[in-house]
Amino acid sequence: MGRLAPSQVRDTEVAGERIIAKLTNASGNGAPIGGLKVVTEHGWFAARPSGTEEVYKFYAESMKGEGQLRQLQVEGRALIARALKVAGEAGGNSVAP
Repeated sequence: MGRLAPSQVRDTEVAGERIIAKLTNASGNGAPIGGLKVVTEHGWFAARPSGTEEVYKFYAESMKGEGQLRQLQVEGRALIARALKVAGEAGGNSVAP
């Protein structure tokens, strides 16, 4: 999960909005975030490995309300699962969703 690359995300939209950024580094200082953040116009989600378990932690925020937040959570987790599959096919390490 920590090695997941933006190029492994093949989706172009999530929660009904176009993906405008796929980040592995913080936009402010360029520091690695240890996972992947996907940004749309009105929301975002991020996934990063847990430091103590073989799972990942998932964070999401919506500027449009609870309905979009739930959609980001469901579709974002599915997007991460697909990207992890792509990473696995490329010989990368994956973490159980």
